[in-house]
Amino acid sequence: MISSDFKEIESLVVSLISIINGKRVEVIRFDCTKREEMNVHRFYNKPPTKHYLKKEKSYESIEEFMNEIRQKWTGYRLKYEENYH
Repeated sequence: MISSDFKEIESLVVSLISIINGKRVEVIRFDCTKREEMNVHRFYNKPPTKHYLKKEKSYESIEEFMNEIRQKWTGYRLKYEENYH
């Protein structure tokens, strides 16, 4: 979501969702809201973890998260499958 004056990002989500054993599962998610700082949910960990990141709510952060998922998605998915199946 972008502020009404289009000057800042108020909230964002960048997520990897995969089909594993015929079910949609969220593997990793980077997000923030108006009230909560940037964080990452690692659903591939057992148990899932959440860590706060020292990142600005910015287009650069969105691009960084998208690139990380593009580069590491197979590893994240493999770890999810190892931990939950």
